[in-house]
Amino acid sequence: MTFCPALSREFRPYKPDPAPLLHICSDWEVLPTEVMMIGDSLKDDVACGKRAGAFTCLLDQTGRYDSPEYANVDLKPDFKVSSLTEVYSLLEEHFDLAP
Repeated sequence: MTFCPALSREFRPYKPDPAPLLHICSDWEVLPTEVMMIGDSLKDDVACGKRAGAFTCLLDQTGRYDSPEYANVDLKPDFKVSSLTEVYSLLEEHFDLAP
Protein backbone atom coordinates (compact mmCIF):
# COMPACT_ATOMS: atom_id res chain seq x y z
CA MET A 1 0.00 0.00 0.00
CA THR A 2 1.29 3.44 -0.91
CA PHE A 3 0.31 6.74 0.67
CA CYS A 4 0.17 9.48 -1.89
CA PRO A 5 0.84 12.25 -1.44
CA ALA A 6 2.97 11.79 1.64
CA LEU A 7 4.23 15.12 2.93
CA SER A 8 7.27 15.50 5.15
CA ARG A 9 8.47 18.49 7.16
CA GLU A 10 10.13 19.66 3.95
CA PHE A 11 6.67 20.78 2.80
CA ARG A 12 6.30 24.35 4.03
CA PRO A 13 4.47 25.60 5.92
CA TYR A 14 3.93 22.46 7.97
CA LYS A 15 1.42 21.52 10.65
CA PRO A 16 -0.29 23.09 12.50
CA ASP A 17 -0.70 25.35 9.46
CA PRO A 18 -3.55 23.95 7.33
CA ALA A 19 -1.48 24.12 4.12
CA PRO A 20 -0.41 20.43 4.06
CA LEU A 21 -3.98 19.17 4.43
CA LEU A 22 -5.31 21.71 1.95
CA HIS A 23 -2.61 20.62 -0.52
CA ILE A 24 -3.71 16.99 -0.21
CA CYS A 25 -7.39 17.96 -0.62
CA SER A 26 -6.52 19.90 -3.76
CA ASP A 27 -4.46 17.01 -5.12
CA TRP A 28 -7.35 14.57 -4.45
CA GLU A 29 -9.93 17.10 -5.72
CA VAL A 30 -12.02 16.93 -2.54
CA LEU A 31 -13.20 19.59 -0.15
CA PRO A 32 -11.69 19.77 3.34
CA THR A 33 -15.19 19.11 4.70
CA GLU A 34 -15.01 15.68 3.00
CA VAL A 35 -11.91 14.44 4.83
CA MET A 36 -10.82 13.63 8.35
CA MET A 37 -7.43 14.52 9.77
CA ILE A 38 -6.37 11.74 12.14
CA GLY A 39 -3.35 12.30 14.32
CA ASP A 40 -1.84 11.95 17.77
CA SER A 41 -1.24 15.61 18.52
CA LEU A 42 -3.76 18.25 19.57
CA LYS A 43 -1.39 21.11 18.81
CA ASP A 44 -0.27 19.87 15.39
CA ASP A 45 -2.72 17.38 13.87
CA VAL A 46 -6.04 18.50 15.34
CA ALA A 47 -5.13 22.17 14.89
CA CYS A 48 -4.17 21.56 11.24
CA GLY A 49 -7.42 19.74 10.52
CA LYS A 50 -9.62 22.29 12.28
CA ARG A 51 -7.91 25.22 10.56
CA ALA A 52 -8.40 23.52 7.19
CA GLY A 53 -12.10 22.96 7.87
CA ALA A 54 -11.84 19.16 8.05
CA PHE A 55 -13.21 16.72 10.57
CA THR A 56 -10.60 15.71 13.14
CA CYS A 57 -9.89 12.59 15.14
CA LEU A 58 -7.36 12.44 17.95
CA LEU A 59 -5.49 9.17 18.31
CA ASP A 60 -4.78 8.91 22.05
CA GLN A 61 -3.33 5.46 22.65
CA THR A 62 -2.21 6.14 26.21
CA GLY A 63 -5.03 8.31 27.57
CA ARG A 64 -2.66 11.28 27.77
CA TYR A 65 -5.35 13.70 26.63
CA ASP A 66 -7.78 12.59 29.37
CA SER A 67 -5.76 14.77 31.75
CA PRO A 68 -7.60 17.87 33.08
CA GLU A 69 -4.94 20.13 31.57
CA TYR A 70 -6.39 19.36 28.11
CA ALA A 71 -10.05 19.96 29.06
CA ASN A 72 -10.09 23.60 27.95
CA VAL A 73 -8.04 23.54 24.74
CA ASP A 74 -9.18 25.88 21.98
CA LEU A 75 -9.33 23.33 19.16
CA LYS A 76 -11.07 20.15 20.27
CA PRO A 77 -11.18 17.07 18.03
CA ASP A 78 -14.50 15.93 16.62
CA PHE A 79 -13.66 12.36 17.62
CA LYS A 80 -11.16 10.55 19.81
CA VAL A 81 -9.95 6.97 19.50
CA SER A 82 -7.43 4.90 21.39
CA SER A 83 -6.50 2.74 18.40
CA LEU A 84 -6.53 3.07 14.63
CA THR A 85 -8.65 -0.08 14.52
CA GLU A 86 -11.53 2.04 15.89
CA VAL A 87 -11.47 4.47 12.97
CA TYR A 88 -13.38 2.39 10.43
CA SER A 89 -16.35 1.79 12.72
CA LEU A 90 -16.30 5.49 13.68
CA LEU A 91 -16.48 6.44 10.00
CA GLU A 92 -19.26 3.92 9.32
CA GLU A 93 -21.30 5.20 12.26
CA HIS A 94 -21.00 8.93 11.54
CA PHE A 95 -20.51 9.32 7.78
CA ASP A 96 -21.93 8.22 4.46
CA LEU A 97 -19.06 6.21 3.00
CA ALA A 98 -20.65 5.64 -0.40
CA PRO A 99 -18.25 6.28 -3.29
